[in-house]
Amino acid sequence: MIIYIEDHRPLLRCWPLLLGTFAVGTDAWVVAGFLPEMADDLGVTVTAAGQTVTVFAVAYAIGAPLLAAWTCHRPRRALMCVALVALGVVNLGAAAAPSLGLLLVARVAAGLAASVVTPTAGVLAAASVPDTHRGRALALVISGLTLATAIGVPLGTVSSAVANWRTVLIGVAVLSVAAAGAVRCLAPDAPGRGVISVRRRFAPLVRSEIIVTLTVTTLGMTAAYLGYAYIAAFTRTGAELLTVVLLAYGVGALAGSLASGVVADRRGPTLGLTIAYLLMIGAVGVCAAHVGAAVTVVAAAVWGAASWAQTPPQQQRLLSYDPEHAPMTIGLNASALYLGIALGTALGGVLIRGGPWYIAAATALIALSAAALNVTLNARKPVAERTIRPELSKEPRA
Repeated sequence: MIIYIEDHRPLLRCWPLLLGTFAVGTDAWVVAGFLPEMADDLGVTVTAAGQTVTVFAVAYAIGAPLLAAWTCHRPRRALMCVALVALGVVNLGAAAAPSLGLLLVARVAAGLAASVVTPTAGVLAAASVPDTHRGRALALVISGLTLATAIGVPLGTVSSAVANWRTVLIGVAVLSVAAAGAVRCLAPDAPGRGVISVRRRFAPLVRSEIIVTLTVTTLGMTAAYLGYAYIAAFTRTGAELLTVVLLAYGVGALAGSLASGVVADRRGPTLGLTIAYLLMIGAVGVCAAHVGAAVTVVAAAVWGAASWAQTPPQQQRLLSYDPEHAPMTIGLNASALYLGIALGTALGGVLIRGGPWYIAAATALIALSAAALNVTLNARKPVAERTIRPELSKEPRA
């Protein structure tokens, strides 16, 4: 009997990219852990301080496709390093900001820098592995964001208790620069595509299958984040249990992201996404029912897994539809992801007033809509293999 052992060595080249996306995710979510302290220091309300999270997300959503189009001719590894260093410098500026206005400007700049890092990491990951490992490589990169989800808010809370929020942002700056060094020394490279016209850069926006795919991403993340920002009220948990619930969600998110890459490589994106949407509906329903602390913790883990299992298959699908414009399509997906988070959070703020079951019902409706569109995409044929990956077909440079 011959036992086949799959070679995972190509994935080792993606680990420095994970550090870069971890820096981005930490920067995005760590602020939520010290909003009260930040508000007191700046002399503003917690609601006003919370706008630092909102402007980061909006800047990311707007910047991802625009900056991807503008920088598509740049070598990928160098571009990611520059963006990470810029992220570090901007966080130093945010740490020194004397007023909320200047802090908001710094957070907008941070969101723009972050919007370059994550899509570029996805392109580099896809370029550094065979097609049979592409889903897992993309999942490994996205797991940096999910790992930050698992520890970002608790880390911010603990760090601000022993130091202050400005020190935490300095720490994020150091992490970003360290990630840039790791990417420069250890990550693979992929060339840019040369100077192309603005019309060609935005060509993916006229393709129906790409528009539908991006719609699926937005709907799926909207459903996933309807209750997350209000998870304490949604799950009816106190402060002590809430920490456990958030940790369970983050661990589940990390596991779901990695597992979805394996499923996408072996069975394609449709099956994994369908399972994720059904699990999301069930997990959110269990959390709304609040049948017990232990069950709620397990349901939160499943909720996190289903939420973050969406991104790697969607990236893989976009690369198969239009590999020629890989930076642009991955950037668009990142934009759709953050748009979904923003929409879900805003809608959840309205629905939570009616109680947990309003959010559970909306989650089911929106997730089923995403699942239906996901199935229709199964009939769309990717670009022929001989035409794909002109940017990614070259052997990556070490």
